[in-house]
Amino acid sequence: MAKKILLALSTPLVVAATPFSTTACWTKSALDNLDALEDFLFPPDEEIDENKIRQSLYNLKKRKYIKYIYSKDKTEIRFELTKKGKEIAQGYQIDDLRIPKKQKWDGKWRFIVFDIPEKQKYRRDVLRGRLETLGFFRIQQSVYLFPYPCEKELDLLCEYFEIRRYVLIFTGDINRDFGVKRHFEKLGFSLRIK
Repeated sequence: MAKKILLALSTPLVVAATPFSTTACWTKSALDNLDALEDFLFPPDEEIDENKIRQSLYNLKKRKYIKYIYSKDKTEIRFELTKKGKEIAQGYQIDDLRIPKKQKWDGKWRFIVFDIPEKQKYRRDVLRGRLETLGFFRIQQSVYLFPYPCEKELDLLCEYFEIRRYVLIFTGDINRDFGVKRHFEKLGFSLRIK
């Protein structure tokens, strides 16, 4: 539940109700106008446990991941991520990162080339691992290939690991296959050209 709350709080949330009321079902009614967020926090088949949410919010505040901001009349409370909370939420986004598979391929390859200094070896190794987990094809130690647009996802990775200036992403063609298409077809990617 704490992970869901941190990810949801990446978008500011205002709760118009008496905070932590034991009688009001504020957890559900406060989110009625935020359908997407509501479905994320409270899937239709999942029962809402107010105590569990209250405990998660308390623990997040205790760990200094979130802060409460009350309105002057104390009828509204806004939960906001702290700097520490933003780092944790971003880590969750990295863990859950996926690149959507497209139905049709534009015939272009996305090249990811990096030259990360030896003193940042850990970050370089983590980037390699994440690229391989995401299904990228390794051509050389620091050159990877992907068939679909992935700039946003790679931007998130580079920002998180603070390696943006060492990573280059560009689009192009290849003149030899290297087993690339077979690699992506095994992973379930459709490489039919539009």
